[in-house]
Amino acid sequence: MIPKLSKPIDSLDRHTAVRNAVDVLFFPTALVYMEILAKLRAFGELFDGSFHYLFFLSLAMGFLLSGVSMLLSGKPRRLFYIITLALLAVWYSFHITYFSNFNTFFSWQTLGQAKDVTEFWREALAAAAGVWYIILAFFVPLIVFCSLEIFIVPDGVKKSFPLVGVSLFVFMLLFFLTLSDIGSSKVRTDEYTPFYYYTYIQNDLDQSYRYYGIFNTSRLDIKQLIFGAPVEKLDLDSIEPSVVEESHSDDSQKTQEYDWNMMDIDFDKAAASTNSEQLKTMDQYFKSLSPTRKNQYTGLFEGKNLVMFTLEGFSYRVIDPEFTPLLYKMSTEGFVFNNFYVTMWGGSTASGEYSNMTGNFYTTANCLELSAKTYQPFVLGNQLKSKGYKTIAYHNNDYTYYNRHKSHPNFGYKWKAVGHGLTLKKLCWPNSDLEMAEASVGDYASLDQPFHAYYMSFSGHAGYTFSGNIMSKRHKKDLLPKHKSLSSTNQAYLACQYEVELMLQEIVDKLDKAGKLNDTVFALTADHYPYPLGNDLLSELYDLPASGIRNNSDLYRNSFILWSPSMTQPIVVDKPCSTIDILPTLSNLFNLEYDSRLMMGSDILAEGDHFALLKINGWSWISTQGEYYASKKLFVPNADCKLSADEQKKYVKRMNAIVRAKTTYSKLMLDKDYYGHIFGKK
Repeated sequence: MIPKLSKPIDSLDRHTAVRNAVDVLFFPTALVYMEILAKLRAFGELFDGSFHYLFFLSLAMGFLLSGVSMLLSGKPRRLFYIITLALLAVWYSFHITYFSNFNTFFSWQTLGQAKDVTEFWREALAAAAGVWYIILAFFVPLIVFCSLEIFIVPDGVKKSFPLVGVSLFVFMLLFFLTLSDIGSSKVRTDEYTPFYYYTYIQNDLDQSYRYYGIFNTSRLDIKQLIFGAPVEKLDLDSIEPSVVEESHSDDSQKTQEYDWNMMDIDFDKAAASTNSEQLKTMDQYFKSLSPTRKNQYTGLFEGKNLVMFTLEGFSYRVIDPEFTPLLYKMSTEGFVFNNFYVTMWGGSTASGEYSNMTGNFYTTANCLELSAKTYQPFVLGNQLKSKGYKTIAYHNNDYTYYNRHKSHPNFGYKWKAVGHGLTLKKLCWPNSDLEMAEASVGDYASLDQPFHAYYMSFSGHAGYTFSGNIMSKRHKKDLLPKHKSLSSTNQAYLACQYEVELMLQEIVDKLDKAGKLNDTVFALTADHYPYPLGNDLLSELYDLPASGIRNNSDLYRNSFILWSPSMTQPIVVDKPCSTIDILPTLSNLFNLEYDSRLMMGSDILAEGDHFALLKINGWSWISTQGEYYASKKLFVPNADCKLSADEQKKYVKRMNAIVRAKTTYSKLMLDKDYYGHIFGKK
């Protein structure tokens, strides 16, 4: 006989049940809440097809934290709550501040750059001030817990192994079911799948954050930092011959007379010399590629001097016939690249500069530091130095920043920067590009040998205010009347970029007086667009819709200025191209020996199809045939595209296979010191 209860469950039991439920659900709710805030702030949308991965994995990790907390009793459990919630709030705040400052997420792989990040304390404070409300919102779970801590975890509460079991069971259920769903996408090798973003996070870190959030991507990043990152095994047979016929010149026989830009490399011998399967696969891949041909422009600049610039935060919108007459002259009277793009590789200035200099790309800021430990035979400093050139590199900021004092000497340059051989009239924030030119042009203007000078500018650095940016304040008077209709921030941006014009005027004037100008080539492009500007400010500057502007390829359109006074008329190039194409293009123009198969970029002036690779919501691209939007898996053909619907499918499949290979092997070029391997310099 079942005994009757003397009375129904009393209010105390109901109170305990509610308290236990709140206790178990607090961490999962807090984590999901923080991830939602972070995703909305970083990506501007929530339900984009990836939210369920973020939601369930965040819930799972929240239940794991709950399970750990249940192993504690009373005050120790409350302390665990407070410390964990505080650390989470700080961690999420750091990530969003970092993203607001650099427009990319932090990676543990860049720990060596910590000193560099802290040197930008002004920008960090400005970025934090811009998202103060988000930072405050990250601390809400901590505030709520502190307000209810006696209710959630009273002094007398004991360890609860049943609740530990419940929490861990739910954790494992959610975690492994989600992983199973992610793993099911592995078979779709022709797409960037959830499995790809979970496994190969360093190939597209921002997309991994979009899919899996800050907590889980950080967890994966740390795991790969400790145990190494997996490398995708690619099906090289998927890179089928192009369905696009090469666009030969009128005299096709003449085209065939040109030699290949390639070297005599025994890839099979190199593969036999290593036990690394990754290197063997790379040998097979590069061997399978077709080189580009030399062309009518090969050697056009052979023997000439070269002054090359990476311009901090530069935009083609700065160029104006009245405001910047020399920039305008250079951009219209030399090579005119109408479809040139400067994408955000990840890693801000460092990765932008790396792509400009090496013809390859990397997605984190430690690329320059890593490159210092590798063999770099094709960079212009080493190439031209071997031809008897005097090669010097300059930067008007701290000489150790991004470890350039290690990378640039390895690139073949005598390195001069603030604190190491470059003395400016006055140190300020940011330092003057003009003063850098004044302090440096004498090093090479009077030489009896050919020279190659490389400049990394600094005056165009954020923040863009007349009160906090000395260059903006200095050149406010130089703005045109039409600039006055712009917001104060955009006026400050244009004003500080005026230093580029003055720097060029100084160098051109001194070279002209020295009789060296006609024998000198100028090559200029940006490291990235001025991403610290808000969407509305970018919309005003670029005359683009503010909504979704950072996913608009036109935001990444920029200038690659390539000019020499010896050119008698402009040469217009309409092919889509990007920063990784600079080195192979210049190498061909200067008739340098290089292997066009061994760079991710290619000679823009070579015959045939060409494309610009863009890191926009995944790996998108623009080719001579149309534009591919990675996030939508959508190809939009150009108006003059002659490919049939079936041919377009084959074309897109091949292009995506090429892009997949580039995003995999470009990183390995640096990580595995591939040049050292293939040329026996390890």
